[in-house]
Amino acid sequence: MTRAASTTPVPQRELVGTVPDRAHVALYTSSPDSRVATQSLMGLREFAIRQGWTVVHKVYDLAPLDAPLWHRTGWRAVQHLLATGAATGLVVPDEGEVARHAGDRDVLRSWLLGLPAFAVCAYPRTGRTGLPLRPVRALEDAAFRTALRGPVGAHWRRSYSLHPLSVHRAREAARSYLTLRGWPGDIVVAGDVLARLAYNAVVHAQPVDGADARMRVRLTLSEPDALLVEVGDPLPDFRNSAAAIAGVLGNGLREARLLGAEVSWLPAADGRGKFVRARLPATRTDT
Repeated sequence: MTRAASTTPVPQRELVGTVPDRAHVALYTSSPDSRVATQSLMGLREFAIRQGWTVVHKVYDLAPLDAPLWHRTGWRAVQHLLATGAATGLVVPDEGEVARHAGDRDVLRSWLLGLPAFAVCAYPRTGRTGLPLRPVRALEDAAFRTALRGPVGAHWRRSYSLHPLSVHRAREAARSYLTLRGWPGDIVVAGDVLARLAYNAVVHAQPVDGADARMRVRLTLSEPDALLVEVGDPLPDFRNSAAAIAGVLGNGLREARLLGAEVSWLPAADGRGKFVRARLPATRTDT
């Protein structure tokens, strides 16, 4: 874990990023019970004051911990404060209240480091989430080195098995990334487009020899605010691609087009199969 100097040291806490000399923090928690959430915010405020930090905003969402971030209005307010610099830090009871899964935690951390902003868990491991937190070694961690190549957070890559269960996993992980990244487009639609491309790969790209295969998922934020959604599979060619994209053969790619995506395909640069690509503008247009 990388510790950074602050006005008052933060003993025995999970810390991501560098704490500035004059920290302005947002407090955030989530719970279906407003009394629990209010008590949590009171505890977070006391913790922040002890560190010498200025509290600029405190908010909670009345939502269970498994509720997606894009459905939480309170979190979107915190995200805006951090992205605009109105808050330089985030204080939560436990990291699991914002990012429950390992992939989501990597995305959250890389986003914070890229702003830059810091985050502190006030009650790690002992909070009500009961979720263990792994140590954060910031820029020394391999996950961060991958996430921070090039423009911070502009590229997101994952690999999944060619199995129907992977479709849901990929969609939820991508939605988390786009939410934390602050993409201005329709995040729900983007997730649905990815799901259709991923399902298409699962159905049509299984190796004939029955070997275990994987699909590669890539999200790229490009000019200006456009999103490229790409799903790679191990088959090098795409027979009847024009008919599939037009919806004459199958419905998955046609449905992606109806959601506002420009669909195309290209061979993988490394020679390992192909990628089906969907381009989504930040502002959805009807087609």
